[in-house]
This record gives sequence, structure tokens and C-alpha cells, in this order.
Amino acid sequence: MRTSLLIGVLVVAGATGARAQAWPQEAGRVYVKLAYGAATAAEQFTFDGRARPFADGVDDDAYFDRSLYLYAEGGLTRHVTLIGALPLRRVFVRDPAFRYRTYGVGSAVLGARVGLRRWLGWENGPNALSASAAVTVPTGYTRNRTPSVGAGQVDYEVALAYGRSFYPLPAYAQASAGFRKRTSVYRFSEAVACQEGVDLDCFADRRPDYGDEFTASAEAGYTLDVDGPMPRVLVQALGRAVWSVEAPTTAFTVANPIPTHQRAVKVGGGVTIYGPYGIGVGVQAFATPYGQNTVRSIDLFLGVEASVNL
Repeated sequence: MRTSLLIGVLVVAGATGARAQAWPQEAGRVYVKLAYGAATAAEQFTFDGRARPFADGVDDDAYFDRSLYLYAEGGLTRHVTLIGALPLRRVFVRDPAFRYRTYGVGSAVLGARVGLRRWLGWENGPNALSASAAVTVPTGYTRNRTPSVGAGQVDYEVALAYGRSFYPLPAYAQASAGFRKRTSVYRFSEAVACQEGVDLDCFADRRPDYGDEFTASAEAGYTLDVDGPMPRVLVQALGRAVWSVEAPTTAFTVANPIPTHQRAVKVGGGVTIYGPYGIGVGVQAFATPYGQNTVRSIDLFLGVEASVNL
């Protein structure tokens, strides 16, 4: 019952969010996933949801995110799971005259998920409920490079997730809702002196006021039994959304494609093949059918995952 590890990263334009999952890990069990993500866009959504070119004067793809993402979670107790994520960002943008690129470690995520089934009498039933909390912290990167690998400030997020197993059918479904507090704490990132319009590799450090956001996710999965050396194939339908509490008012630029307020919906699916020792190799793809003040991207993720008992 694995959710997308990466869509929270992209839907918030580089700020990872708490993973939405209703079932905690077993005590002493560790789950790790390493994924390569490729997000590409030729268009952006304006304030009122209309699509327009990502960069004026560029009719082709102009936004490229080619990043690695490490995600891990471990069962501290039967009901408490620790979570963490770390992205290695590679972001490219272009305008009619130049192509800009930035490499660096983005913002890290640390958090915990607490299973609530025992308090609801669901201990041995098909239903699951969990609460999670996470903090997103910059890793010391320069926040005003063109483009930046992260927003540069600290975020907090809480979420509630409900899930249901349809056993004996090898299927499940789950959904979550959360709230992300985007603070004005910038002390964990840096800024370089920049004369905007003259220094092409940076933009003025204005420390913008990022808007708080509601988050939501939904997914369903079905496991197929396959004869031969590959015993299980998990097929998923996935959806993610982020919705700024305040309507977008200030547009992002090609130099800094991280909107201060955005609203976006991502939908997609995934397939993961599990082989010997429980190692899984999977692919997930997402489109952005609707948004306001956000990148209209196609997102593709290739990942390897494994679970072990310590």
C-alpha cells in the first residue's frame, strides 16, 4: 500500500510534504525508496486557470526538473512510524535568450505518522486511520539562484489519512487531507548579493510571504499475481492536490518558478513490479489538468524500493 513519494515534492514546487498513508509500518521495519523524477512543461497556468506559455517567446518546453529523491520510513513502535525525505534537485529553465540551471540538495522533510486504529476499535479490521506531522527544512542551499532548488523557508504540515483494505481481494483505497503552514523562517538557507537584470544567475532576495495551503490525496491499488520470477504487480490510480488558502495574486517568473500562492491538481497512475526479497521497481506518471499560478507539467518517476526488518 505505497503512495507516491514524489508528488508532494513537485506539487509544491520543490517543498516536500508529509507522506499520506493510513497504515503505519510494523515495529522495526524500514521502507526505503530511491526515485528519479522528470518533470517537463511548456506551459503554466495563470491566476484564473488559463494555460499560457511557460516563458514568453518560447513555444517549446521551457521547464525541466531532473532530480533524485530519497524517501525512508521506519516503524519505531507498532503505532508510530518515523518518516524522512531528501531531494537532490536539478532544475532547468529557459527564456528566448538563455538557459539557466541549478544543482543542489533541496529541502529535507522529517516527520512522524501515528496509527489511530486501536483507539477506534479497528485493530483487526479492514479500516485504518492515521495522523501525521512533518517539518520541511532547507539544507543550507542558496535560495536566490536562477532557478532555485527550493523556496528557502521552513514549512510545517499536518494530515489525517483514512484507508480501507478490501481483503480477500488484493485491493485497497485511501485518502488524506492536510494543512501546510508556510512560515517566514529563512535562517536555514542563504542568499547571494544579486543585481537583478545584470547578474543572470540569480534574482533579488525578497523573502516572499508564501501562502498557507490545504493538501489532499487519493489513491487506489490492486495487486496482480503473476506466474514466474516476478510474483506481484501493483497497479495504482493516484491523485494529489494543493490549494492555497488565499487566491494567487503574484505571478512567478522564469528566473524563480516557485509561486508564492498556487492551486494545482495532479492525476495519474503507477505500476510496481515486486521481485525476489521484496524489492520493487516501479514507474508513476502524472498530468496537471488544472491549476492556478503553477507549472502545467507532465511528471514521470522511476523508482526502486525495498522493505527490511531490523
